[in-house]
Amino acid sequence: MQKFLMLAILFGLVLAARAQGAGTARKPAAIASEPSATAPAQPIAFNHKLHIQTAKMTCNNCHEPRGDGSTLALPQAPKCMTCHTSIATDKPDIKRLTEAAKNEDPILWVRVYRVPSFVTFSHKTHAGNTCEECHGPVSERTAIAQEKDTNMGSCIGCHQAKGAPTTCDTCHAIMSTNGRSPFEVDPNVLARLHIEPVRKLATTVAIRGEGMIPIPQPAVISFLHVPML
Repeated sequence: MQKFLMLAILFGLVLAARAQGAGTARKPAAIASEPSATAPAQPIAFNHKLHIQTAKMTCNNCHEPRGDGSTLALPQAPKCMTCHTSIATDKPDIKRLTEAAKNEDPILWVRVYRVPSFVTFSHKTHAGNTCEECHGPVSERTAIAQEKDTNMGSCIGCHQAKGAPTTCDTCHAIMSTNGRSPFEVDPNVLARLHIEPVRKLATTVAIRGEGMIPIPQPAVISFLHVPML
């Protein structure tokens, strides 16, 4: 009886150990996500994670609205020096910033996110969204890479999910320049988009003895051929 009891206890301990091990296996260790794209080399190695998590800065501290707020500025040396006149002054990048501010040299940042010139995008209009929705988890990154698509499909998908307009005029202001068809706008603009202006067809024809007879006009369907967003 005693031997049987010992075996039962031992069997119970084995089952408990296996259950504990299985429970642990079902809880994978937390792994910080990494960007799938490669961050471009920048003239100054700006660490977003350090400035946001440690220095408690916000996006608008460096990326201030310009003009009517449709665009945001890329910070230049004078802006950086409002803090770095006394912070980390011995670091090589800060020394370069100091020289740039002194000589009024621009910092030629490499743009990571860009939309084509024929796309109208306003940061002010999208102010109700978070920066992370379009730019990814910037506060977790030491270097910024393009982690979010900015193509037409992504924009339309987001607009549909949020109930925002998805008509052509929403993102392509050229489609309704001065209320006209995009094929009647400045030929120089159309040339940059590789579009041939619509040629006006003759509306009448002269027939001997009949005078000027109107010509039935065929239905014309034009397509705006532009590069993919």
